[in-house]
Amino acid sequence: MDCVFCAIAAGRLPTHLLYEDEHFLVLLDIYPLRPAHVLIVAREHAPRLSDLSVDTRERLLACADKIGKALQWAGYGRHGINLLINDGPAANQHVPHLHLHLIPRERGDLVGLLWRAFTRFLPFGRDRLQARLEREAEQLKNALKLES
Repeated sequence: MDCVFCAIAAGRLPTHLLYEDEHFLVLLDIYPLRPAHVLIVAREHAPRLSDLSVDTRERLLACADKIGKALQWAGYGRHGINLLINDGPAANQHVPHLHLHLIPRERGDLVGLLWRAFTRFLPFGRDRLQARLEREAEQLKNALKLES
């Protein structure tokens, strides 16, 4: 089987898709560190940033800016958003397909963020999390429509 992001892009795996264009898919992280933790996934399979085509690489930050504004409009990350690329296995990249994390932050959330980083792949609370992701997906899709 190909990588999980290629399977999502091909419509073979479900996701909370928020936005798409010719270069990127934007979806909610299924193991979020914070509410409305979003991934910008390149449509082209490129394990590392340096493997991404120049055209797509040049468009990545413009897409992040658009998504970041929608997150803030929807009430997430008003005090800041972490933009994170884990570029390679030693950098904690779990899926070898280029993706940019947008992690909305709030003042004083560091302890909760660290706890979630430690426990994010554990199976407890998945039903509650799934319901939250569905609510966030609708909220962010609406924000992106208004932002366009």
